Amino acid sequence: MVTTAPLPGAVVHTGCMTALDQARQRIAARPPAPRILAHLEDHYGISVSGLTRLDLGVYRAERRDGPEWAVRIFPAVRPAAATAGDAEILGFLAEQDFGSERAAAAEPLSVIDGQAMLVTEFVAAGPRSERAAAIRAAGGLRRLGEMLGQLASMPADGGALARPGGCWHHLADGSPAEEIEAARALLAEREEAARPADRDGYEALWTAISDVDGGDGLPESLIHPDFVLANVIDSRDRGMVVVDWAGAGRGPRLWPLAFLLYAEAAKDVRRIGRVIDGYRGQVALEPEELARLAPMMLARPVVLAVWSRCLGRIGLEEATRAVAMHRAVVDAAAPYARALLSA
Repeated sequence: MVTTAPLPGAVVHTGCMTALDQARQRIAARPPAPRILAHLEDHYGISVSGLTRLDLGVYRAERRDGPEWAVRIFPAVRPAAATAGDAEILGFLAEQDFGSERAAAAEPLSVIDGQAMLVTEFVAAGPRSERAAAIRAAGGLRRLGEMLGQLASMPADGGALARPGGCWHHLADGSPAEEIEAARALLAEREEAARPADRDGYEALWTAISDVDGGDGLPESLIHPDFVLANVIDSRDRGMVVVDWAGAGRGPRLWPLAFLLYAEAAKDVRRIGRVIDGYRGQVALEPEELARLAPMMLARPVVLAVWSRCLGRIGLEEATRAVAMHRAVVDAAAPYARALLSA
């Protein structure tokens, strides 16, 4: 069992930072590639021939002496205990033989320049041109819905399994409600410095963030914060493998389903029927969950729009157009989803 105590060398932040400061810290630059490569060799005693950046803080380490590793480095503002919890959950999922990534070493955690590092086995995907066919061959959206239902049916008691989970780790750690509150704090700070001419745009964002639901009080289970196809690898050996478990923990079981339904409905509303077909074979949702499905489907897309605006990645007009589009998707998809889930 991996301990959730702070690791030696971990940076513990004290004092007050604004919401924008914290958000910027979470997407701060990670150590340079040569430093990461040297740390892997020194700490784990392996020989690394190359390092490829896959995403913010995520790398593929090509080894001369064994299978490739996936390396995740988290910002110093995220407590090392949170990453230790991620590793503990991966260990539990391995014991359950769930389709998830696996730790690459007996002690998969270390600290590099005050930032927690987690190493897992790199799950190789097939050629990009064959991805859609490979996903379909592994069961497609129906299988993905089934896997999510299986996750919701697992025990989530004790240790990291019981910690509040579901937050998008680039914004916060904790429950979905804490993710929404972090987005609200960002919006409040950004609006305070806004021009009077932008008042209507910010009012639209406030209306949108006020209309979402983090699922407090609903039935809980072990949840993945971002259970969508973008985090699924089409492994030839293992079928569909779900990656990026940072921030997993106990939370409203409807939360990951709601975002998965949104993500697929945004492509084509008919796609959600396949997800639900797999999910409802594992889980029967309660009436209150069905009643709150629409505002939960809206939550993560609105949070992402607010985050993107507040960090200056998109303009205010683009953000307001985005939330309007998100509402249109949910308005079209939620009644259809409720009907299927009630069948």
